[in-house]
Amino acid sequence: MERFEANSLVGKELQKLLRIPIDNYNNLLTVLQLQHYAPLMEHLDYNGRKLLSIYILNNALDSETVITTQEQVEQALNLVSTLVSDQSDQPKIEVDIEELAEEQGLLSRFIHQFKSTSPDQQYLVLSSARKILGAGGSLRIKHTLPPLVFQAYQLAHKYKDLKDEDTMWEKKCQKIFQFTHSTITALVKAELAELPLRLFLQGALAINQIGFENHESVAYEFLSQAFSLYEDEISDSKAQLAAITLIVGTLEQISCFGEENAEPLRTQCALAASKLLKKPDQCRGVATCSHLFWSGKSLASNREETHDGKRVVECLKKGLRIAKQCMDISVQVQLYVELLNHYIYFFEKGNDQISVQILNQVVGKIKEELPNLESSDETDQITKHFNNTLEHVRSRMESPESENILYEGIEI
Repeated sequence: MERFEANSLVGKELQKLLRIPIDNYNNLLTVLQLQHYAPLMEHLDYNGRKLLSIYILNNALDSETVITTQEQVEQALNLVSTLVSDQSDQPKIEVDIEELAEEQGLLSRFIHQFKSTSPDQQYLVLSSARKILGAGGSLRIKHTLPPLVFQAYQLAHKYKDLKDEDTMWEKKCQKIFQFTHSTITALVKAELAELPLRLFLQGALAINQIGFENHESVAYEFLSQAFSLYEDEISDSKAQLAAITLIVGTLEQISCFGEENAEPLRTQCALAASKLLKKPDQCRGVATCSHLFWSGKSLASNREETHDGKRVVECLKKGLRIAKQCMDISVQVQLYVELLNHYIYFFEKGNDQISVQILNQVVGKIKEELPNLESSDETDQITKHFNNTLEHVRSRMESPESENILYEGIEI
């Protein structure tokens, strides 16, 4: 097949000709019905087809064209195939990552317009798109597969809404989460870590909200996959702290776990936090984990909250010990102030393991160390944080609505 360069006279005229139906119909679905459109587009070289593909996508996004069937998905993605996967006539040059990200951003936005009116048809639409987009290679799929995952989560919620009309809704939800699991696993195989970790956590939240048959074990699988990624693939200390915080935040919101599943996850989080490389990260991680033992929605049988005051205090005491080991005195004081806020939170929540005496010890330690800090913007911030914390305590003591919170004997 003869192909014409995008910048040649014939190439430019051919592009003009191919833009006419797009501009006139302003509807990609009508263009897809033109029998000779796609074959004519093939006479453009790689750059020409890519430019036209971008033009087509921009038009589809501006006109909010909705793709409703498998056939339309296949036709549309084949039409813009230069953006979907590597082509045989693609120039052998180094990929411009920013340019690629911009192109894939367009494609990702277009994927959100794959919306069938029938939930069963929507599943087939997403499956077709997954087969085609999955061949895009690691640089592309990190942009194009996440929209499919979120579309699938939305579909599962739709089935829940239709549970009175569809007796098979639970089995369909399980199938959807198998689809998302394999899609996220494809991102893991592409040597990505933080993105699939977030998608697994988002999946666990969706599973918890939908509550189909066997959902507890499926949610556990998604959370354990996220934890495996954390342990095996994330090595940067900042990324580790961010990841463990996300895992703790997700676990804290999940209400479907019985104690048999909740306890190992809580313990594993606390253990992982205490193994973070940097002491300040360890301290903040352990303090965050304390909320897993006083929260939640962890007992599936009766939806009671977990109120393990002893485990909370163990976490916070460990945080104090770790903070004390920090060599930088300003970091040490900052951590003490943060821990004081955690102590106050649990004290006000009614944790009887935390007394006014313990609060006074932490406040006293901060007051003792604050004068030793060098004058700087950082010191000003720490002092302001501490003063705001004490102001909160004063306001609670003076508020008639706080009569159940007994700060008697606090030294502020």
